[in-house]
Order: sequence, then C-alpha cells, then structure tokens
Amino acid sequence: MTGWQPKVARVDEPERGLLSFSLRNGGTEVLVLAALPGILGAGLVAQRPRGKSAAPSISQLRQHLEGARIDTVALSRRAVQLTLTRAGQPKLLAVAPNKPYGAWWLRDAAGSILLRSPGAPSAMPSEEEHLIELGRDELRARGAQVLDEHRSMRRAQLDRALGRHIKRLAKKRNAIAGDLDRASQADELREKAGLILAHASRIPANASFFEADGWDEEARRIRVDLDPRKSPQEQAQAMFERSKRLKRGLDVAPQRLAAVDAELEDLERLRAEGADLAPAELEARLEALGVATDDARETVRLRRRAGGRAPYREFVTQDESSVLVGRSAADNDRLTLRVARPHDLWLHARGVTGAHVVVRLPKGKSCSPETLVDAATLAAHFSDLRGESVVDVIYTPRRFVHKRKGSAVGSVTLGREKVVALRLEPERLRRLLDHEKKTP
Repeated sequence: MTGWQPKVARVDEPERGLLSFSLRNGGTEVLVLAALPGILGAGLVAQRPRGKSAAPSISQLRQHLEGARIDTVALSRRAVQLTLTRAGQPKLLAVAPNKPYGAWWLRDAAGSILLRSPGAPSAMPSEEEHLIELGRDELRARGAQVLDEHRSMRRAQLDRALGRHIKRLAKKRNAIAGDLDRASQADELREKAGLILAHASRIPANASFFEADGWDEEARRIRVDLDPRKSPQEQAQAMFERSKRLKRGLDVAPQRLAAVDAELEDLERLRAEGADLAPAELEARLEALGVATDDARETVRLRRRAGGRAPYREFVTQDESSVLVGRSAADNDRLTLRVARPHDLWLHARGVTGAHVVVRLPKGKSCSPETLVDAATLAAHFSDLRGESVVDVIYTPRRFVHKRKGSAVGSVTLGREKVVALRLEPERLRRLLDHEKKTP
C-alpha cells in the first residue's frame, strides 16, 4: 500500500460482523471489514454503512484507532489484518469469522491483546504466513461485493431468528388452545368431586373407580376414576382445586389467545416484507416486536466462555430486598440447593411447572408482607400460570425444601408450606421487571 496511508477518522460497527473505518486521504472513503460465519472480506466503499450506535467495545476501539494511519490491509482464508500506527506506536487489528457474529482483536507491538470483541477467544488467529496484502484498487473493486455478501448472510441469520420466534409463538398458541379445551372440563370435574364426597362412605378401599348417577333430572350414569393410593376426600379436594384453576383459565385464555394471534400476524407480515429491508432495519423491527435476534445456543456458549453465568435472574423489591428467580429446571436446583441459605424464603407457583423463587433475608429477619407479594408475583409470572388473574403460590423457609435422590431435575419436596392466593397486579409486575439487576 505504498503511497496510500489513509487516516482513520471514525470507527463503527453498523451491523453485527461488520466494522467500518471512515478514512481521510485527499478525500473520503470507507474501509469495511466483514466477518460472519461463511463470509470474510475487506473492501472500500464510498459511503459509511448506517446502523446501530456504538457498543461499549467499539467506543473503546475508537480511543485506540481514531487518528491512526493504516499501513497495510491483508487477507487470508481465516482473517483480515490491519497494521496501523498512531503517535509512533504500531498496532495490529485482526478480524475473523468466528461463530456466531465474527470476532476482532487489537494487539500492540509487543504482542499483548489490548482489546477484543465480546465473546472472542483469548488468542487471536496467527496468519502471518498466509496473508495477502490488498492494494487500494483491489479494495475498491471488492467493496460492493463484500457489503452485499455480508448483508445477505446477516439477513439469513435474522430470518432464522424470526422463524424460531414464530415457531415458539405457534407452540404457545397451541398450548393456550389446549388450556381452553381443558377449561371446558371444569364443570365435569366439579361434578365428579361432588359425587366422590357424596358416596365416599360406599367407595371400597383401594378402588380404582366407581360409578354413580349424576345430579341431573335425566338419569345419567357417571364413571369416576380414582387413585387407589389416595383417600376419596383427598381426590375430591384435588378435583375441586383443579376445577377452580380451569375456571380461572377460561376467564383469561381467550384474551391471551387473541394477543398471540395478533403477534403472529405482525411477525408473518414482517417475514413477508423482510426481503426488501436492510439487515439493520430488519433487526430494529424484530427487536421492536420482542424478537431476540441472538442465537440462544451461541449466547449460552459465549457466556460459558466468559466464565459462566448465574443460575438466576435478580430483581429488587420496593424495600430493596433481593429476589432471585431460577432460569431453568437445572438452574432451579442450583439456586435452591447451592445458592439459597436455610433462612431465605422459598416460593413456587402451586401445582404447576415454574421457576424457583428465593427472597434473600438477613439471618433472624422475616419477610415483609409487601416483599412476599412481590416475590409471589414473580413466582406466578415465571410459571405455567403466567397471565392468569389469580394464582396460588406456596412459600416456606429454604430449610424445609429437600430433594429426593433420583427425583427429576428441578423437582423438590417440602417439609411444610403456606399458601398465598395472589391476585395479579400488572403495575406491581411491571415495576419488578423494570428493576431487574444485570447478572453475569
């Protein structure tokens, strides 16, 4: 690149896997470096690609590179490398197409890594023997193609993210429709529970079923299946409670179904329009609709590489108490059995799958009523009863929560428990979600 040593005026990352360097050397050109899985290249274009505002890592990169002169641009099959000089100090920037969104490293003359992109491996690729230096004319010839290939690859990533979200929503819709079907069984369950209590004295011990006439004027024989291991009274009570839950579900399920249908309609419309949108605009619209544009599996991998993550999300109540919510079934076990202390308060939505919730308490202190309701609200929200207006939440000190050998992941038994019938307050839930602390 003899005779062409442009000065870096600005550094940007307008889209994932794309770095741009606005240059000044008797005019304005933009050097773009593209690195996504399946695409690696460098080129010069006339205009700076527009997109996201600078992330913290790019702001740090600007401090090192803005004002530097580019000495060489070189390319291999595995990396693009820039050698630069600023205030007499040489530096090297390497860009590689690591999964999922590319990676970059900045190194000083002594070989020490000064900066690297979030999730990048600690060691940068060593390509000195395989690099081919690119001149200004060749970079100009490559520029438009590099941008087109990057945009095509990034759009494919976003299309996959949209497809995954639509698939999850369709599954959720089917579950809500199933809830509606099951809710229609509420009256039948209540009738069977009443028959069990009315005929309890005549039901043989260990019976697996019994038959009785229904309450209608028209004669109708009803079969009631039983669990021989439980008493008739226990089974009747369980049926009454299930009937009550199903009734509550019948009140909110139609609204939930309509909301999911509307969301699916918006996403399908965006999928039809997506081919005509630039990746940055498509990503912004996806995020506005609540679609995670990160690959969840890659996010987990990067977190592990960065040193793991906490098995819980942390929320702060109005009285500054800390409430921890398990992220998954395995994380529930870790939170309850390894993180929570014996005197902490433990909560869970009653009778359904959901997150373990722990209120951190100073030793010898009890949980305030307001914090109890806050924690119960989170337990209801992060459970299969999310969206219902009334939810039963059980709570007990952590020392009464045990795990039996061989039990399923996330499954525990309680030595004792209390129940709070929680009526959901949307404003309270919104306040709690807005006060989530960022955990690793």
